Amino acid sequence: MEVGLGAYISSETVVTATTLTDNIYSKAQGFVKTFKVVNESQGPDGNWEVTISAEVTAILDEVMQDEAALQTLLNSMNRPRVIFLVREENLIDNTPTDFAETKLLSQFYDKGFDVIDRQLVQALKGKPDYEDALAGNVSAAAKVAGQLGADIIVIGTAKISSGGKFYNMTSGQADINGKIVRVDTGDILAVVPNAHGKKPHISPSTAGVNAMNEAAGKLGTEIIRQLIEKWSTQQSNFIKAFIVLKNADFMSYTMFESFLKAQTVSGVRNAYAKSLNDGVAEYEVEFEGKSMDLAMGLSKTSPDGLNFKVTGITGNRITAEVVP
Repeated sequence: MEVGLGAYISSETVVTATTLTDNIYSKAQGFVKTFKVVNESQGPDGNWEVTISAEVTAILDEVMQDEAALQTLLNSMNRPRVIFLVREENLIDNTPTDFAETKLLSQFYDKGFDVIDRQLVQALKGKPDYEDALAGNVSAAAKVAGQLGADIIVIGTAKISSGGKFYNMTSGQADINGKIVRVDTGDILAVVPNAHGKKPHISPSTAGVNAMNEAAGKLGTEIIRQLIEKWSTQQSNFIKAFIVLKNADFMSYTMFESFLKAQTVSGVRNAYAKSLNDGVAEYEVEFEGKSMDLAMGLSKTSPDGLNFKVTGITGNRITAEVVP
């Protein structure tokens, strides 16, 4: 039942423990913060009946306000490190600014995320991939993030402008968009096409800053909400893991796929062979558990006629190689 901690579960959810072959049917609805097993018994049909006492946050949005629940979820996701790359255009002051990044960093930090210092990011300015990353290139952004040991990166563009004057006040206007990308796989975890802010002030510059803080705050809140929904659902169902197998030929490529599909490794729900190029094979695996559990399972077994060893793991990407 340990896999239930930090998961969002409904009355329709089936939670499968990676250490058991039988299904445990959940009867709670919400986000499980803490629990303890009160009673467990196995029936004649092989199904387990488990009674738990749990503290559950009933509504997903409440996790946003519940520090303990959010920290439980972050821990279950191995506390991903976050960096921000936002290209900001300030049409009021006509100078590059970074109010959006500052607001987002503060917001994520206050929510308990592990955030990488902006000064470390700025130190890469002018280096290869940095400008491409700022322009929204996902591949370049992943490379920049990888250099800093980040697991996820928020990239986007922001603009501050004036909505005109009324009486002696300036209407500050701000727009920002963003997406959050998983560094090891390039998967887009959350997308916010646009968030808008507007604030009046006697100072045009202050009006612009306040408007951007409002817009960036909306963006950050929506990104975090999408992450919570995706991660909590993932915890209660399965993850997508990626396996890279080196020194592979066509025979070992197909043999390894059959090995994965046979579900010899406990927790594997399904597997798909994706490509074979220059001796490097790639697979996508649906796995009930964490990528570390999958790597451990792979290291303990292998198909007849094929020897391999696990050589590395980064996030949800596992590397292995065929050996003689």
